[in-house]
Amino acid sequence: MGLFSRKPKIDMEKVQKNKTKMRQLFNQAVSDGDSYEVLYATTGSTWKEDSNTRVYQFISLVFGYRETDFKIVVVPVNIELTEFSEPLEIEISEVKAVKYRKKESNLDMDFSERGRKSMYFGFGDIGQNSKSFVDNVSQEEERQKLIAFVEKYRAKL
Repeated sequence: MGLFSRKPKIDMEKVQKNKTKMRQLFNQAVSDGDSYEVLYATTGSTWKEDSNTRVYQFISLVFGYRETDFKIVVVPVNIELTEFSEPLEIEISEVKAVKYRKKESNLDMDFSERGRKSMYFGFGDIGQNSKSFVDNVSQEEERQKLIAFVEKYRAKL
């Protein structure tokens, strides 16, 4: 086994605390937040500063979805889970296609009516001492529920 095939070391007590913090932040940012399923997600973007420099930006999110109206809301959060930014609401009418890549735990969304043509969201587990993401994330059960939601979502498109 190579270095990258090891599972991350995760403190399950801290996982539960992080889930509680994520729920609290989501509920503060989104009215009727308790009606959404939530899980931790990451996204990012890259751009060239100049011909030799590529810049990577990683963003931590609380990703919320609701089956009753197929609404998705993502709330940017800091990696300490103490602050949040303006939520981004994604209406199903804006979405052209979705694809969940199980191996990478990524959701790809293509849009028909947004400024950006596409976005991706990563839902992987994260161990301790991460420099760019929230530490101690384990969400297998939440990912399974998300996969089921994505299948229903895709059928509505």
